[in-house]
Amino acid sequence: MNELGNISISSDVVATIAESVITEIDGIYSLAGNAPKNEITKFFQSVSSTGNKGIDVEVGETECTLDLYIIAKLGYQLPALAGEIQTKVVKAITEMTGLKVQEVNVYIQKVVKDTHENLTEIPEPVEIAEENN
Repeated sequence: MNELGNISISSDVVATIAESVITEIDGIYSLAGNAPKNEITKFFQSVSSTGNKGIDVEVGETECTLDLYIIAKLGYQLPALAGEIQTKVVKAITEMTGLKVQEVNVYIQKVVKDTHENLTEIPEPVEIAEENN
């Protein structure tokens, strides 16, 4: 609370910030939907607006904690990738919300081969040499 009143930041806001940062990191294939921990969690996830998108956030008055469920691309050093995620998520959330980030737990759920090549790139045309007969 400040002298003008209360400020409350939703867990959805924190999750959106984290998601935008994560999707920009090279080596991340996608977020993974995490399995609900129990029936109560499963119920609340089914009625929440955000659903289960691979990010769990707990927000207090001045701090927050995040659990991130990641699918990584094959060929990246996973501890370094997780460290980069933690550093960038903490920085973005702190700068945008002023919340102190207590923990960013990264759970790498799966590693996949990245089969999506840059499809916007058009190959150079191949010139065919004509034979003079």
